[in-house]
Amino acid sequence: MAGNGISTVTFDLSMIDPDTGRHLKAKLYNVTVTDTDGVTSTETSLRNLSIGQLVMAICLERAVAMEKEIIRKMDSLNNTATQLEALTEIETAIVGGVVDLGTAMVSERAAPPNGTTYIDYLENTIGLVDVPSSAGPDSYEFISKLEQAMDQRNSINQQTMIELQSATSKRDQSYDMISNILKSLNQVLVGNANNM
Repeated sequence: MAGNGISTVTFDLSMIDPDTGRHLKAKLYNVTVTDTDGVTSTETSLRNLSIGQLVMAICLERAVAMEKEIIRKMDSLNNTATQLEALTEIETAIVGGVVDLGTAMVSERAAPPNGTTYIDYLENTIGLVDVPSSAGPDSYEFISKLEQAMDQRNSINQQTMIELQSATSKRDQSYDMISNILKSLNQVLVGNANNM
C-alpha cells in the first residue's frame, strides 16, 4: 500500500462531464496519496493502491461531480422560477388592462434591477418574437404566447427536478459507499492491531 490517506483525486471516469456535457474517455487513474510519514506522492499505477483507496477515490470523484451537477440544476431551477414570476406579472398586468409594453417595467424580484421593460424582457430574456408595443385583455394571441412560454418553463422545471433528484441520489450513494469503505478499513486496522 502506498499510503494511508487520499488527499487529491484526478480522474476521467468515462461519464458525461457536468461542466461541458461532453462524454469523457477512460484513461489512467491519477491519485495523490499521503503515507504514514506525511509524505505525499502521486500514483499513476494502480498496482500501488489498495482496493479501498481506489474505490474511495472513485466514489469521491463521483460525489464531487454530482455536487457540481446539483448546484447547476439548482441554479437552473432558480432562473426558470424567476422567469415564470416575470411572465406571470406581465400576463396579470395585460389581463388587468391595456399595458404599454415599452414603458412598463418588470419588477426587481422577477428581473435584474436595471429598468428592464416588459418588451425588452420578453424579447431578450424569454425569446418571444413579434412582441406588440401594447397589449390588453383582448390580445388573445399574445396572451397565448405568454402562456406557452410559461408552460415550456414549467416543463423544463419538472425535467430539471427529476434530474436533480437523480443527481442527489447518486451523490448520496457515493458518500454511503465512502462511509462503508471507511468502516471496513477501520475494522481491518482494528483487527490487525488486535492480532499484534
